[in-house]
Amino acid sequence: MVRQKASTTKCAATSGSPDKPRRRARVPAAKEHPSLHTVHQIKEVGKQTRLRAAKTRETYSRHVRRARSWLQGHILAEGTQQIPSHAGEESEVYSDPGFRNAFEHVPNQCSDKALALYLSWRGFQENCSQSTIDGIRAAFKMLWDEADGATFHGDWHHNDTRHRWEGNPVRLAEVDDVVASIRHKVSSEGAERTHSGAMKKEYMDRILTWSESRCPLDFPLDKNAKLMATWHLQHLACGAIAFTLWTRNYELVKLKRGDINLDKTERSLTINELSSYFEIHLKNRKGWQRKLDKGMRESDLRSNHYRIYPRPDMGRACDSFLRLLIWMKWVEYVHLGQPMAEDDFLFPAIGANGVLQPGEPLSHDMVQKWIDEAVAGAGIPGTFSTHCYRRGGAQYRFMFAPVGQRWTLARVRWWGGWAEGEHRDTLMRYLLDELHCYENDHSDALGPVSREADGSFAGEAALVQPASTEALNMAHTSLTVDVAALHTKVEEISSSQVTNMNEIRQ
Repeated sequence: MVRQKASTTKCAATSGSPDKPRRRARVPAAKEHPSLHTVHQIKEVGKQTRLRAAKTRETYSRHVRRARSWLQGHILAEGTQQIPSHAGEESEVYSDPGFRNAFEHVPNQCSDKALALYLSWRGFQENCSQSTIDGIRAAFKMLWDEADGATFHGDWHHNDTRHRWEGNPVRLAEVDDVVASIRHKVSSEGAERTHSGAMKKEYMDRILTWSESRCPLDFPLDKNAKLMATWHLQHLACGAIAFTLWTRNYELVKLKRGDINLDKTERSLTINELSSYFEIHLKNRKGWQRKLDKGMRESDLRSNHYRIYPRPDMGRACDSFLRLLIWMKWVEYVHLGQPMAEDDFLFPAIGANGVLQPGEPLSHDMVQKWIDEAVAGAGIPGTFSTHCYRRGGAQYRFMFAPVGQRWTLARVRWWGGWAEGEHRDTLMRYLLDELHCYENDHSDALGPVSREADGSFAGEAALVQPASTEALNMAHTSLTVDVAALHTKVEEISSSQVTNMNEIRQ
């Protein structure tokens, strides 16, 4: 009882002490809540920016704009449709006033018919590829899925109770039939391969030889020469980086100076240590957002970081270490007169006056123009798009690199940024289909030495097996003939020199 009283007295004295005034409790300020309309706008903006990649949305928007332009082109000036001359149910649909708005954000009773017509036109009349048809279909599916909440999800049907159309017109059987018919058309006609050829390493070497013949660097650097040298150096660096990192075009042109870490290479351009490297961070690598959505694993944290080492054994055309450093120093010393800023694009656009635009990336058309000009100048057969470097680089590392330097399928998948589920489709097209064609190619069956492509992986057996007696005899015969021809040539030159000396003495 005594202790309790003392404690009570102490607390009372403390609370009433003049030296320590009692603090007033802080009243938290009332937090202003946004309106429901504002929250709704935040939701819509979040869906627009995060649900799908920006490039996907851009592609889909382009498909929708082109379809709307096509539809409006069939609307006469007075507001009526160009309908067929024959009568029937289709004519009634075409004359429906809602037909002109069939491709708007909210579908109507004519949207399914209009979409089937447009797909038929693009597939049967314009002979578009299957991928284009699938892209158009996916674009409209996304457009109408996002309209008015969940009203236009599911199968397309008329709700008699609410007296309105619901679901997505893309899911209608008629649209499915048109897409399937186009797919059968493409398959039955055996459409010619339109995808890009692979940029082989020997092609890279030939392009470099052509480039140096067109643009030697030992000449006075006037305005025109400066522009031409910039054009060649930029695209040689682009090609080397794309061949090494297997980049898609948009991944390559969006690289910025801040994505390159040169801490290990700032000493000089003459690198004597092969262990030196610089690091490239491909922030725009395809599928990166999908990995973030699934949850990053520890092994994924560096899955788009690449260390680039000097590789003189690859030749000057494919040595991306050398090519990129030369290009960056050229930009800084010749064009900018100062180091590149962190936000400067690594491969900037070049203005009509020859001035670099550091804040604007190189366009797809300019990269394609360079490829067309280079392969034509170097005399390389085939059709090549900006995807040729990705195909060529992957195939080289998997099949055509020297024995002992070829990569496993797991390393190829990691380096190319392919998802684990892409083993059976994308990697099959990039690597295994090409390997199958190589191993079943018997066009050189009459050759003196067999490649034995079907007897080992990419014909490795022919590179490591001992030479046969027949092969050695052929080599000996060829060498003997060459030496005999050289001996005859030396005798002719010696005889000519003796004759000339006699004439001089006379």
